[in-house]
Amino acid sequence: MSGSATHIVDELAVLSAEPLCAQAPLTAFDTWVTPTSRFFIRNHFAIPDLDVAVWRVNIEGQVERPLSLGYEDLKRLPSKELVCLLECAGNSRTTAIPPVEGLLWEHGGVGTARWKGVPLHLVLEQASPKASAREVLFEGVDRGTEPGQSEPSSYSMSVSLEKALHPDTLLALEMNGEPLPRVHGYPVRVIIPGWYGMASVKWLSRIQVIDHAFQGHFRVHSYVFIREGDEFHTAKEPVTSMLVKSLITWPSRGQVVPVGEHVVRGVAWSGRAPVAKVEVSTCEVSSELEGTTWHSATLLEPTSTYAWQRWESLCQAARPGYYVVRARATDAQGNTQPAQAEWNFRGVGINSIHAVPLEVRPTQ
Repeated sequence: MSGSATHIVDELAVLSAEPLCAQAPLTAFDTWVTPTSRFFIRNHFAIPDLDVAVWRVNIEGQVERPLSLGYEDLKRLPSKELVCLLECAGNSRTTAIPPVEGLLWEHGGVGTARWKGVPLHLVLEQASPKASAREVLFEGVDRGTEPGQSEPSSYSMSVSLEKALHPDTLLALEMNGEPLPRVHGYPVRVIIPGWYGMASVKWLSRIQVIDHAFQGHFRVHSYVFIREGDEFHTAKEPVTSMLVKSLITWPSRGQVVPVGEHVVRGVAWSGRAPVAKVEVSTCEVSSELEGTTWHSATLLEPTSTYAWQRWESLCQAARPGYYVVRARATDAQGNTQPAQAEWNFRGVGINSIHAVPLEVRPTQ
C-alpha cells in the first residue's frame, strides 16, 4: 500500500469525510507544481485498500487480443512524465447563482502535478481495438451507491477512442516523483489531459473498449450539463474538456493592504487551447463590471502544455477604499470567461470571472 491519507488531509479543507473529498487553499496554487499534500481529493465512494502483488487491470471488449496486466508488467513498458492540471468538474460550485445541487466546492478543487506512467495507446495497441470501437470505458475498484442509483456500481467513466489513443493519455503510476498515494488512486489511475477530473479514473481495474456511447450513471446523470426545465430522460450534454478559467491567488478574500504598489497573482488554464491572455481589474473606483477597466497581466513562462498558466499584474492602490479585484482569462480559440457562468443543475463547469474584495487603508 502507498500513502496514508492522514498527512495529506491535514493540509486540506475536508468537505466530506466519507467519501473523502477535500479542497486546497488558493495559496497552494502559487507554484508550478502543487505539492501532493495540497492536491485536492475527490472521491465518490470509500477508498479501496489494494494489494499491488495481486492487482491487475484487464483490457477487454471490442479488441482482438484481450490483455491482463499487473503492476510490474506496466512498469516494464515505456513511460512518460507530464505536468498536468486536473480540475474537479464541480470546482467553484459555491459561486453559482441560484444555488445548485452537489458538494459545495469553493475554488480549491484543482491542482497541477507531475504524473508519470505508461501512455495508454501502447496498451490499447497491444490489444488491437476492432473497427467497431467507439469509446474506451475505465472502471475503478471503488464501489458504492450514489443518490438516484438502485444498485451499487463501480465508479466508471468513458472517453472517445480518439482521446484514449492520444499520446499524452496516461496510465499513471507516479505523482510528483513518488508512487501514487492511496487517496490519489494507487496503484494506477488514468490521466486524461485537458478534461475535467471525473475522467481520470482512480484505482483502475478494467479498461473496456466499447462500440457505443457509455450510458452509465456517472456519464448520463452526474457529469452532464442540465439546464432548468430539462426533462429527466432527454439526452444531456456530457462534461468533457475544461472551460477557460482563472483564479486569483493573491490577494485573498478579506485581505487588508496599505496604500501603495502591490502585485496581484494568479493562475489560468483551459482544456481547449493554451491561455492567450489574462486581464485584471484592480483598484479602480468603478464597482460595476461593465465599467471596469481591464489591464493585461504578465504571463509567466509555463512548464507544460497541460499545466496552469501563472500570471501577475501590478496594482496601484493609490487611494484608501473598498475595491474588487477581478481576473478573466481568454484562450487561443477566443473562449473568454463570462461574468457569470451559465447556470446548470449540477453546477459543473462553473468558470465565472473570479472576484476578490480588497480593503485599502491609509499608510500609517
